Formats: sequence, structure tokens, C-alpha cells
Amino acid sequence: MKFAVIGGDRRNALLAELLHRDGHRVHSFALERAGLPEEMVRAEHLQGALYGVDAVILPLPVERAEFLNAPYARLPVSMGELTEAIWPGQLVFGGLFSESFRLWAGQHGVTLIDWMRRPGFVMGNAALTAEGAVGLLLQESERSIGGSRALLSGYGRIARLLAPRLQALGAAVTIAARREESRAEAEALGCRSADFDELPGGFDFVVNTVPERILGESFLCCLPERALLLELASPPGGFDRNLAENLGLRVIAAPGLPGRSAPASAAELMRRELRRAIKEDAS
Repeated sequence: MKFAVIGGDRRNALLAELLHRDGHRVHSFALERAGLPEEMVRAEHLQGALYGVDAVILPLPVERAEFLNAPYARLPVSMGELTEAIWPGQLVFGGLFSESFRLWAGQHGVTLIDWMRRPGFVMGNAALTAEGAVGLLLQESERSIGGSRALLSGYGRIARLLAPRLQALGAAVTIAARREESRAEAEALGCRSADFDELPGGFDFVVNTVPERILGESFLCCLPERALLLELASPPGGFDRNLAENLGLRVIAAPGLPGRSAPASAAELMRRELRRAIKEDAS
């Protein structure tokens, strides 16, 4: 098959290499500074990269402020440039497509496959995120996880996988969740729980997984100085980062953490889901 890998972080760069090693024809664009092997095709123009390919692989997330998410690109690529270059009938892979991009694809006969709507990818990505979060906390904190108090904001897939990992290291874990069912489940697994309106203070670690402002000023003011806040959610995130830093709290913003902590494993996960999706589309 012929693939075009357009933009993205280290995950996309390594995925391009994997597909190349598998014997596929791979065109790359907006990855000029990613250090791809010399023998791989580097398109000089976006139109040339996409011409005649069976599938287009975009970043996760696809865009940032109406531009392609392409940290390794030599020059910025607007979403308008991208839509003008994609051909009807092409499969387009990516993560967290905007509603406007979905609308455009529906109007132009382009099939979108969102990584974050595929259960196999979502669970694998959550596991990599939870593992990476533990690594960041161990690396960046001035204190050990053992004997600490940790708050996980939200109780989705990532938090469900992260909580037992922190407990195994000796942390007392509290889950903040709106749903009573989620709080009951957390308590059944040995965690404390609280609604967002009733959060206690004094946490050494706070890990947010909810992409909306749910941890307000009153909560941040009750955290001890040098508490570590890890933001895993996409913008706007769960708290005001500037306020937290002004209060003397340590903040690490790490949305898309697998691309930073385990890009090779993330690329292998993407390749697996890519194969499955193409097989499903052909059947």
C-alpha cells in the first residue's frame, strides 16, 4: 500500500518508519526535522505527498488553532492547505478530528478513522498514558510516591489504570468524580473518593484527566507548597496553570503523553489499529 504520513509528533515519525520497514511506499511531509531514514520519501509539497496514496495518517490531535499539529515541520501547515490537498476516496487516520473537519470530510467523500474512537487503540493508549504518568511523577517530584496523598481528577480509562499503579507504590489515592457510581467503584477498589465540590486539600500529587476547568482556585490554594500537578487532559485542562504556578505549585502539562514517554510502543499500537481498520474497510 501507499501511505502519506503528514505531521505529528514522534509517534507519527516512528509509525512512518515501521510502515516503510513493512514494505509499504511511505511519503512524509511536515516531518522534516524528525530524523527519518534517508531512504524514505520526503515530499517537497503537500500535494505531492498525498497524490495517489491509499491512506493519509495525520497527527493526534490533528490540529492546533487551525494549523496542523506538526512540531517537526519546517514550516506551518494550515488546515485549509490540508483539505485542499486530500483526494476524495482516501482513508484519513488521525486523532480528535474537529467537527468542522468532520463536516468537510462528509461533504467531500473522505473517510475519517479517528484513533480515539477505536476501542483497541483507546485502551492501549490509556495503558501507555498511565505508565508514562507514573514515570513523570517519579522523575519530576521532590518526594517519593510511597506515603504520599494523590488525587486523580476524573475516573475514566486512564484513571482506572493509574490508580492501582500508584497504590502499588504506596500512595493513598483519592478519586474525584461526579458520578456516584464511579465514586463507589473507586472505593470498592481501595481508593478514597470525593465529589468535585467536596475535595479536601493537602495532596502531594494531583493528576487531571478531565478536559474542562473543574479544579478551582479554592482547591489549588489548599495544596501544600511544591505539590506536583500533572495535566493529562487536552486544553483547556482541569485547572488554571498560571494560577497554580503563581501559588508555588509545580505543574507539568503532558497531553498526548505516550508520544513523549513511549513513542515506539505508541507507534506499534497505531500500526496494529491501522491494519485492523484497513481490513475492516476492505471487508
